[in-house]
Amino acid sequence: MNRSKPNQSVPLWKLALVLILAIGLTVVVLKGGNPTKEAPPAKVEDLEKEVEISVVEKASLDLEKLYSPQTLVKEGEFAIFGTNRPELEISLAGEFDRMPIGKGKCAFCHLFVEGHNQDRCPDLRGVEERSHKRPQEARYKMFSEKYLASPEPISGLKAQAKTGGEYILESIYCPNCYVVEGFGIPGSDDLRSEMPVMNHMPYQLSDYEMIAVASYLQAKDTPGDFSRVTAKEDWKNYFKKKLPLPGDSPKVFASIESLAETEKQTNPVEVIIEKNNCFVCHKIPGIPIAKTGVLGPILAMKSNAARRLASPEYQRAVAEGRAKATTEREYVMESILHPAAFMLPGFRDGDGMPSDYSRKMTIGDVQKLVTFLLTIDESMIEKEDLSGPVGLDELDEREIMKRD
Repeated sequence: MNRSKPNQSVPLWKLALVLILAIGLTVVVLKGGNPTKEAPPAKVEDLEKEVEISVVEKASLDLEKLYSPQTLVKEGEFAIFGTNRPELEISLAGEFDRMPIGKGKCAFCHLFVEGHNQDRCPDLRGVEERSHKRPQEARYKMFSEKYLASPEPISGLKAQAKTGGEYILESIYCPNCYVVEGFGIPGSDDLRSEMPVMNHMPYQLSDYEMIAVASYLQAKDTPGDFSRVTAKEDWKNYFKKKLPLPGDSPKVFASIESLAETEKQTNPVEVIIEKNNCFVCHKIPGIPIAKTGVLGPILAMKSNAARRLASPEYQRAVAEGRAKATTEREYVMESILHPAAFMLPGFRDGDGMPSDYSRKMTIGDVQKLVTFLLTIDESMIEKEDLSGPVGLDELDEREIMKRD
């Protein structure tokens, strides 16, 4: 009996199911795993809140660090000395026993440590302790009365310090608000200070740097102890303003290239010298305010410019590409606008001549100052200055003998 073979065909529904499963498996493999439920997109307002919170928190943390006593003292030290490891520099001859020089040039005139060879301005050892007594002195009250009706004209401030920290800040912003006896400009009855206003030309410390310098002065006599650093609060109380950021520096003048239109706008020579603080370092014959500077050469350029141009030292600077003057007038202008081009023998690089007068002086003022300095010759130097250590080695020995 013949038996028929069973029907081995696969039902269509099974084939369809297998095909669907295969397609599904392929999709899963291509997507890299089991599909997961995606999170809904974040709302824009939530992102904005997160960013706002992050920025505020970061700014808060930065300000907290910037205005910590430790940071302020460190920044003040650097503004004064140009380093956070200042050490007394001692020369064999004893002529340059002084501290390093930073942006503020403070160590040029103030004594900071024992052995520091500077006494032109008040001794700053123990200044924090003295600062608390100053506002109570009769002499300070005399200055307060002097500027009661009308502020001190250069700084626009009045002598109004109530605390030691306020006094230190005031002495930096307004040196004329209190002048220590014996340290005034000669002929001023100690009513005008030789110290420049430190947030004006040529030093232009920012408000943050001024607070930092005051903080350093408060802490320098007690290393590691920051409990006396109150300059931040003193600044807010004195000026009644919010604290400045480090970048809030005073405005500077435009570069000399953009000042052609001001060429004819000039000040009297005496004003130029005082405004740019030339008298702080230089003696300038014929200028009453410039009779005590000992840090830079005496400016008798009618006699000295030609001599310096021809000197082997200057010619070496020319060969090295630093100096470029070929005439006396060019030399004097170069010494003002680019002082690093040539360093006079006996002086050190970084001895304090500001290097940014090209951005701070008008062309007219530069031209007038150069013209004036080229009228001063050796015969105008007073006899008592001949024994000084600065710039006088250039004088002809016969000229010196004539004056003896």
